[in-house]
Amino acid sequence: MSTAPEPDRFRLPLPNPTTPVVPAHRVVAQHAHLNARYDAAVWPLAPLISNPSTSLAAIRWRNCSPALEAEMRLAVWTMINGELRPTFLKERAVRLRSRLSPEGMGDAVQQWMLLTIWLEARGIHTLADCDGQVLRDYGHHLRDSGSGRPHVQRVLGWLTRLWAFDQLSARPAGIGRPPWDEFGADDFLPAATVVGGENSREPLAEATMGPLLVWAIRMIDDLSDDILAAWDEATRLINIAKTNTATAESKAALDAYLGPLIRSQAALPSTEHHGKPALARQYIMGITGASGRQVDTLNERHGLTKAAAERPGPCPLNVPVTGRIAGAPWREVLDFNEASSLMRHLATAAFIVCSYLTGMRPEEALGMVSGCCPDPQPDERGEVGRHLIHSHEWKTATDEEGNHTSAGAEREVPWVAITPVVNAIRVLERMVPPGSLLFDHLAHDLRFARQGTGSLKPGALRTRIEEFVDWANTEAAAQGLPGEAIASDPHGAIGTARFRRSLAWHIARRPGGLVALAIQYGHMRTALTTDVSGGYGTRSRDGIHNVIALETALATAETAAELHEHFEEGGGVSGPAARRALLEAATGPRFEGREVKTDFVRKYEEARKYLARDGAVIYENPHALLLCLYKQDRALCARDGIKDAPTLDACVPGCGNAVRTDQHAAQLRLRANTLDVRAAHAPQPVGDRLRANANKLRSFATEHDRTRITRQEATA
Repeated sequence: MSTAPEPDRFRLPLPNPTTPVVPAHRVVAQHAHLNARYDAAVWPLAPLISNPSTSLAAIRWRNCSPALEAEMRLAVWTMINGELRPTFLKERAVRLRSRLSPEGMGDAVQQWMLLTIWLEARGIHTLADCDGQVLRDYGHHLRDSGSGRPHVQRVLGWLTRLWAFDQLSARPAGIGRPPWDEFGADDFLPAATVVGGENSREPLAEATMGPLLVWAIRMIDDLSDDILAAWDEATRLINIAKTNTATAESKAALDAYLGPLIRSQAALPSTEHHGKPALARQYIMGITGASGRQVDTLNERHGLTKAAAERPGPCPLNVPVTGRIAGAPWREVLDFNEASSLMRHLATAAFIVCSYLTGMRPEEALGMVSGCCPDPQPDERGEVGRHLIHSHEWKTATDEEGNHTSAGAEREVPWVAITPVVNAIRVLERMVPPGSLLFDHLAHDLRFARQGTGSLKPGALRTRIEEFVDWANTEAAAQGLPGEAIASDPHGAIGTARFRRSLAWHIARRPGGLVALAIQYGHMRTALTTDVSGGYGTRSRDGIHNVIALETALATAETAAELHEHFEEGGGVSGPAARRALLEAATGPRFEGREVKTDFVRKYEEARKYLARDGAVIYENPHALLLCLYKQDRALCARDGIKDAPTLDACVPGCGNAVRTDQHAAQLRLRANTLDVRAAHAPQPVGDRLRANANKLRSFATEHDRTRITRQEATA
């Protein structure tokens, strides 16, 4: 007696016209009402999306070839509801997931629809006629389309999924197996190009990042109280204007306010309308209590619209100005018209501070919720720990089988928040209701409120950051601070995704420069290596230190190459570790990891191995003007415990790991001259200390000249 075969859990039943597009167990509750039926003209992907910073995309069937739509609907529904077999993934031995993210599904379906349009143009009206030869022609079409290699590679993968999910449907259409899946993709890919991704993005230039961070922190720490008070007062006036009714008292108040301005031909309170000055009708209604009709009657009688265009005046708010820039009040009075734009800039400043000084990805910063960073409580010994940010991650969120989960996951290891970040979060918590997203679009979209839930989108923030730069530069000029202007970045727009790489670059390469600004607010490097930060703050497989390790390995490799080149060209080298450093620079392994593709895990591992070579890694210290060939048992900066890298902001003179070049000696003398100039304009005690420091720097340069070795001497 034979037994019935076990049901194939990967093969799905045939849907009917009323079948939900997204199965109940995968629906995100907040978007459940958007779930469509199988026969709908539009399939929203929102029921799969909980990431608040992700746009709620949809599949629109009008973009598909009508002849192939029925077959394509079934394949798409199968992909949304099902998953690839483990055997399919194992046979390909690549980093594939059995389910794509909602964004990936949308991109894949878009490419499937483009295939249907291409097929229809060639007289093919069923997927059954799309065999291996047809797909070969389409693969060559993609290769020659002008798209970059990474994009074409992704499209080929999505088309392979079409074949795989067609086989799993209840009624397979019979599309052929793609030849690139069977014989390899090389013949279908254009020449290699530079790839994108967070690890290949250029870090922001110091002349851009430094002033940008200064203005962002200034907005949070020095100006936020004024801005929030101005917004509250402006909102109060707007609400009054909406509900005013005409009374004798309101007419008297209106006449008392505008009458003297009209009679004296003085400037009238104005706003901007379609780029031109106009009477600030709402402001006038708010401060006088007059109705709109009362203001309009007075306007008609005295021609106030024309007068306001000719004599535009301010709309001062009755709030105190407490903020200061460079020691002076930043405004004489805050204006009704600037309240909303200042609020936009304040939120943008908070995003910049949180993104740069934590290393969060944009979607992680945008996913923070009010209350995510509670004040730490004292432990049993009365010691207070660091502020920690508890929030979600999406890019790396997976389920127990390793598939992407659209609901995200709470980060197992919280982010460490230094003081500027905590301050930024506290400001954001004052801008949104309790329990809301810190960047909830309903609270921050002050110009054009859109429907729906979620946070501000990265695209909107990219625009806001450029607007913030323009505002800060205008403010720097007005405040007489040209040295604090934010320079244009040589690699283009600042964007939202370059902060993470910039943090790693500045920690690895500028220990005494830009990151010193963060260090003075809370010891940035210490925060990133504390035990409580776990995988986030150590050279482990996860978190920002993956990027820091990669950037540090690149920096030290470049330092070694530059030292070797300097010595080979006849330059001098001195210091107790000089000969060891020269040997390492000439014979040590090279690290070339700037271009990170799908092998990023291997590159991170290589970076960590490269940096783990005790006594063989050469660090540049621009603050101390020397090189450090770090060896733990000789490091004076490591006397308080074992460290796997130098503490470059705590370099100790006389350390056995020190190396100097001719360039360092020249820089020491330049710095000494600068100190002498400062000493000449300082009070005597301060001047004496500056001159003593200058003499010490010159002694280091003299010692280098006396003990330097060159290639000629070394080979003599």
